[in-house]
Amino acid sequence: MGTSRRSFLKSGFIAGLMGAFARTGLAEPQVKIVPLKIRYTPLANPISDLRERYDVVVIGSGYGGSVSAARLAGRCRVAVLERGPERPPGSFSEKFEDVRNDIRCKKNPFGLFEVHANHEMDVLNGNGLGGTSLINAGALVRPDRETVRSPEWPQALVEEVHSGQFEKYYSRVKSMLQGQAFDPRRMSSAKVRAHEYASHELGVEVKFPPVAVNLYGEQAQQPGVTQPKCIECGNCCSGCNTGAKNTLNMNYLPLAKNQGAEIFTQIEVLWIEKLTAGYRIHCLYVSQNGERIRKSVLAKQVIVSAGTMGSTKLLLNSQEHGLSLSEKLGQRFSGNGDVLGLSFNTAFRTNAIGFSSASRIRVDMKPGAVIYSIADYRNKKNLFDRFIIEEGTFPGAFTIPLRLAMGVAKFRISASRYLRVGRDITLSKDIEKGALNYSMVYLGMGHDRADGKLQLDRKGRIRVHWPEVKHDPIYPTIDRAMKVQSRALGGNFVMNPRTLIINGKNLVTVHPLGGCVMADSVKNGVVNHLGQVYQADGSLHAGLFVLDGSIVPTALGVNPLLTISALSERAIERMQIT
Repeated sequence: MGTSRRSFLKSGFIAGLMGAFARTGLAEPQVKIVPLKIRYTPLANPISDLRERYDVVVIGSGYGGSVSAARLAGRCRVAVLERGPERPPGSFSEKFEDVRNDIRCKKNPFGLFEVHANHEMDVLNGNGLGGTSLINAGALVRPDRETVRSPEWPQALVEEVHSGQFEKYYSRVKSMLQGQAFDPRRMSSAKVRAHEYASHELGVEVKFPPVAVNLYGEQAQQPGVTQPKCIECGNCCSGCNTGAKNTLNMNYLPLAKNQGAEIFTQIEVLWIEKLTAGYRIHCLYVSQNGERIRKSVLAKQVIVSAGTMGSTKLLLNSQEHGLSLSEKLGQRFSGNGDVLGLSFNTAFRTNAIGFSSASRIRVDMKPGAVIYSIADYRNKKNLFDRFIIEEGTFPGAFTIPLRLAMGVAKFRISASRYLRVGRDITLSKDIEKGALNYSMVYLGMGHDRADGKLQLDRKGRIRVHWPEVKHDPIYPTIDRAMKVQSRALGGNFVMNPRTLIINGKNLVTVHPLGGCVMADSVKNGVVNHLGQVYQADGSLHAGLFVLDGSIVPTALGVNPLLTISALSERAIERMQIT
């Protein structure tokens, strides 16, 4: 194949840049070395403390599980069973090679990142004490009231949400997670300025949601938990190494512990057996040296809070072992309309690259928390036309592969911007002048049709089956809006950056919902409005509940953690302890 004159000149230009950068000593951004001072009290009990019997066993320690444990401890004897390890601040990977080795799989059950690769949509969730709170952005966004609607949602919830009675649960969660919003009078952010510029050019309102991060100073959480001020490192989604992020092991879980809950990590629940009175929980404990030990625990009541993928898998396994459940189990899966996008090499410096280390603070190039601002497109009459676009950051551990991958991607770029690309593909030390530091990360959320299905494959793995998702209009709608945002910044839009690293055009969700959805009857769902599980005949299992994202029957169109936590607060408040 011949080489065009333009390609030849471009290659020669880049090669010349590479040689120039190789010969020139370029200074890194100004860096301040600040040794980490972590104050963290471990929460996990040794496995030898595990009792034969509890009043309540909570399976999982994400938002639903942590809320449940915190509110029930002190009222009865509670155990929390978490399959992942405890990950205190300071223990999270900061290099790409370490992140690659931190992916959960059969050989590495302690990996922080769990990736469910599927044919149409991939799913990413966290693994550890605190669940996905360890790697999410922590944005506390209330969905539109119209989201909670009949007939998809139980009537009791529809009435409470639309009357305003449900608001107290949102407030309770915000108070516990101590959400703080970006205030342009007190903080400065280059990525926010760029996001505001593009949105205002397009006539789109920008909002600053509270995020579960200590933006403005040290603060005390539960007794024994004091958190420092955020250093704005941008690494919320790869694990906060300073302790400034309000993950669940900083609030709800210490509250549960202080009230007497016993917390066990590295123990995965395989299936649940119903007894004449209560339940037997079949588990697999994995020791630090890899030894696998079968265990079982008895409980009067069980709260399944293993996350959308984990809870659905657990109930499917339990159904195979004889537990009577709704035929709707696994249905109504939603990706929450999640869309990832990237505006590359814009006209605006965004400083969106995370620090290489939490102890190396770039004084003049702070990315900030992962999410500060939202471009709000929810002023549409039709719910399915509403969505939001949030700006984000590149975790520091991914900086080198992203600089290289984006640098060799084929884009139409003006000659003046090739200099930035050259800095990136040569891994020049002056990272602030590279093309990646003039790029914007986007995360969009909207209302998909929630008609996916979760099922077990022949190896017992949970899989998403959703061939129709490619025809759901919300995804191209958000893509087009991101492209227009990118154009306003003068950038090159990359639809679904996954394709740069892995072949294929799968959608990716970090907010999986559904699979064990709530409904007014067994004909339409798996649990009732309080998360109590239906038997196949429509009666309720005494003392068996599901409380996490799997019970949400539709997309929420915003970050779901606030809603999941509020639903859990409401359910636990009304739960009768046997």
